[in-house]
Amino acid sequence: MPDSLDDLVPPWQRPTPLGYGQGAKEAQFVAAPLLAAAALGLAGVVAGAKDELFLLSGPTLLVLVLSAMALIFSIQLAYHSRKFLYSRQDVYDWHDLADDEQQQRVLRRQQFNDYQTWRKYNNMANRLFNTGTVLLAFGVAAALAPGDDSSQQGWRWVAAGIVLACAIGEIYWQHELKRQVNDRAAHSGRTSGQGGSG
Repeated sequence: MPDSLDDLVPPWQRPTPLGYGQGAKEAQFVAAPLLAAAALGLAGVVAGAKDELFLLSGPTLLVLVLSAMALIFSIQLAYHSRKFLYSRQDVYDWHDLADDEQQQRVLRRQQFNDYQTWRKYNNMANRLFNTGTVLLAFGVAAALAPGDDSSQQGWRWVAAGIVLACAIGEIYWQHELKRQVNDRAAHSGRTSGQGGSG
């Protein structure tokens, strides 16, 4: 619905890019629970095995548990933040605003404030999700590194090296995605993107 109050400050807020809220939701409510379960499952395997099967079973457990906790906290923050993300059209759908400019101003400011809350907690959730995925990769690499009693040590070292290389690649990928989103936000005149800086 067109808005006759386009000159009002603050403006209606929107994610940059527009699908960012939905994309974050998929990562935080689909991928994060699965990855947290994988981290805890692997931690159970490492904890239940003989120490000699793993190169560093204690540190491996620590990294896997930290990964799971980061992913679980990202889910909690995402759930909290999602309550504050809604569009201008949602406001018009739920409120009768015909000719009530004062009510429109109040709701516009409320949407602006709620959007800032969403952005704050969603960015925190994204940072925890990204941290959790990288920690999980490091935990998997550590679990693959063979201990003294491990059979097929060469294969396990190769597998650990592949996962470690992918973890480093993931760090680079996350940084590039954050930069691209923030660059896009800067070019569109937004104060910041949702790449995780704010």
